[in-house]
Amino acid sequence: MSNPNKMVPLELTDQIWNRLFTVHSLVVIGSREDNGDYNLAPKHMAMPLGFENYFGFMGTSRKSTYHNIKREGVFTVSYPRPSQLIVTSLAASPREDDHTKPIVKKLPTSLAREIDGEFLDHSYLQLECKLDQILGQFGEWELIVGEVVAAYAHPDAVRKKSVDDNDLIFDAPLLAYLHPDRYAIVNRSQAFPLPKNFKR
Repeated sequence: MSNPNKMVPLELTDQIWNRLFTVHSLVVIGSREDNGDYNLAPKHMAMPLGFENYFGFMGTSRKSTYHNIKREGVFTVSYPRPSQLIVTSLAASPREDDHTKPIVKKLPTSLAREIDGEFLDHSYLQLECKLDQILGQFGEWELIVGEVVAAYAHPDAVRKKSVDDNDLIFDAPLLAYLHPDRYAIVNRSQAFPLPKNFKR
């Protein structure tokens, strides 16, 4: 048995997640403002919820995204490519004094089809979501849950029997966020060594 004393204790009075790096998906959440404009905001505390068509991310009432989704009842999710790192970062730009975010109008976007929303154009996976529920109170953060009502993927990101999974990821790499302030490009992978007779 390993000696737990070799582990470095982290003070819980600090934000423990800032003391080391953890790997997250990086997505861009789209919502509609009360003035009719669209907003895009990068998020990394975001993921599918279960194996059905649900997606969730952490939101806070300090942000317009939270209020937009609560009011409109819908949101979009865009999974950006590594080549979209700069435009994804620009979507995090602070608002102007009049509370608008004009940079979003300069970003390449495309309209959703089933709901009122916009995607970050050329992202490799796009989800249209209807608000299902807002759950919990994790400090100031809440879990915003959407039901996926439409989904689209770029052809070069879709798994195919004729293409090895490792080749697919090499040819269409993924963008990962390394919290708190770095990113990585994932272009190599290995099959996970699941135990014999493993079942989900």
